[in-house]
Amino acid sequence: MLILGLDIATTTGFAWYEPGSSLSSVKTGLIKAVGDNAEEKAASLAQQLVAMFKAGRPDFVSIEQPMRNVVSFKKTKQTLAGPVDEQTINPNALQLEGLVCAAVAIIAAYRIPWETIPSATWRKHFLGMGRSPGFDRAAWKRAAVDRCRAFKIDVKNADAAEAVGIAIAGEACQRFKMLRERTAA
Repeated sequence: MLILGLDIATTTGFAWYEPGSSLSSVKTGLIKAVGDNAEEKAASLAQQLVAMFKAGRPDFVSIEQPMRNVVSFKKTKQTLAGPVDEQTINPNALQLEGLVCAAVAIIAAYRIPWETIPSATWRKHFLGMGRSPGFDRAAWKRAAVDRCRAFKIDVKNADAAEAVGIAIAGEACQRFKMLRERTAA
């Protein structure tokens, strides 16, 4: 059974993983969502997934779950009258949700079983630690790349390395286990 792991963003990392095969056989790559706005980027990602599925279809897709909360923060903006504090959000958080939904829509249209996996869950499964004090985004990405190199998995960047972790963690999902049992029967 073939698992496709997706670390979705404007540059989406992907990894094809076959449980039971050598980890060095994992194939990775990147999809660049292009467009002038979030909707065009979601359409671009969807079209590239369609092309990918025409070339080879996974049995299961595991996707990093986007953050479920949108956090607001204060930002100081310089104006002619001086500094002004304003409340804002990270607009990428909203775009990320749209990209994930576009991917899930395509995956569901192909009737491929899928699961979203929280980052702490796949990191604990792949890296051996789910949340670690002092680890920032860059440290997590380095850890994923280092782990792939230790397994002799060829990755172009951290997005592809994280997709490997997401794909491998997909094997531990209940939905994948049930799928494997059904197909074995």
